[in-house]
Amino acid sequence: MFFLLSFFQFTKKGHIFLTVHLVEEVMDSIDVETESSSRNTLSGLPVADRCRSWVGFKTFNPEGSSHTLSPSSSDLINLIVSVEDTGEGIPLEAQTRVFTPFMQVDPSISRKYGGTGIGLSISKCLVGLMNGDIGFVSIPDIGSTFTFTAVFSNGCSNSNDSKLQKQRLKTQANTMSSKFQGMTALVVDPKPVRAKVSRYQIQRLGIHVELVLDLNQGLSSISNENKVVNMVFIEQEVWDKDSSISALFVNKLQKIVSGVSTKLFLLGNSLSSRTNTATSGVYTPSVITKPLKASMLAASLQRAMGGNKGNPCNGEHPSLSLRKLLVGRKMLIVDDNKVNLMVAAAALKKYGADVVCADSGQKAIKLLKPPHKFDACFMDIQMPEMDGYVMLHTFKILVLDFFKFVVNF
Repeated sequence: MFFLLSFFQFTKKGHIFLTVHLVEEVMDSIDVETESSSRNTLSGLPVADRCRSWVGFKTFNPEGSSHTLSPSSSDLINLIVSVEDTGEGIPLEAQTRVFTPFMQVDPSISRKYGGTGIGLSISKCLVGLMNGDIGFVSIPDIGSTFTFTAVFSNGCSNSNDSKLQKQRLKTQANTMSSKFQGMTALVVDPKPVRAKVSRYQIQRLGIHVELVLDLNQGLSSISNENKVVNMVFIEQEVWDKDSSISALFVNKLQKIVSGVSTKLFLLGNSLSSRTNTATSGVYTPSVITKPLKASMLAASLQRAMGGNKGNPCNGEHPSLSLRKLLVGRKMLIVDDNKVNLMVAAAALKKYGADVVCADSGQKAIKLLKPPHKFDACFMDIQMPEMDGYVMLHTFKILVLDFFKFVVNF
């Protein structure tokens, strides 16, 4: 959704956290609430409670909208999506007009961040076209949480297609997790929400995961004689916080698990963040970059634990499997600099992408007129005549017009 892009402009610190659930899960009281305290949030900063952002949704009112889904329906899928940020928040006096077209909360906002003030109004229209509701809650200087619902039809045309798809996904999951089934991992992360995200991806490989808040708790857990830990995942910020404690952890880890092959991994936001990895002359942790994906995680673990010996370690070079990562994907690159176009195209083609280049925003808009065949578009912000921002807003209008045309048709 368009309003997701705006959060990156206004959030200087903390986090942006996206959650997607089936409405039926929320109705059945699945724990998706976010406390207003800073203890259990993604970054440790307080947030606006997401539950308040969907108060009044017709989907949750049995006597409300005709679009309300029956939980037993197999042809329709009703999703609820929440996006929370720790940005500037919206002043109370301006909250009644956030969905009004071309209205900025504050005139200084457009000068500071750019934009025309139509992103949220377009989002509201699109949500309406998807038979959903949209709402928000915002606290000045704390942040905002926007939530919307949307009704989708099942992508499988018949039950046989659905069964085949489920079987294919199950086979892929079993193949990926078979090598790690039954192993045990320890995740060291002081942020509970972030730790749960890491645990979810690791558990997809069939690995049992235990969460601890710091290195001292990690040592206590590993010291249990009745427990075998095959791998330890430590958040980069925990590792970098105190190099002496990190080195002590490595030394004690090796003494405790003598005779057991326990691998140590750091979870970092980028490969450039590996600052204090070589704290021990004997033991250098491997770095796994986030966001975690089960397939990439499996490849990293397999390399570190002895598989794919011919491939470089620690993710310094893409594995052979990545060479086909973008096969079948069509990408559009927009830049008025020919050298930049050549470099970007070569980088994407390296992974198998079909690349189309445009040297101006006007040419790109013609190529992006719906329905187009592109999976992604990379655009330069600074271009003559039509820069990246203007191009983005023009594309929003094109998409909205196309949605209206499809619905009316």
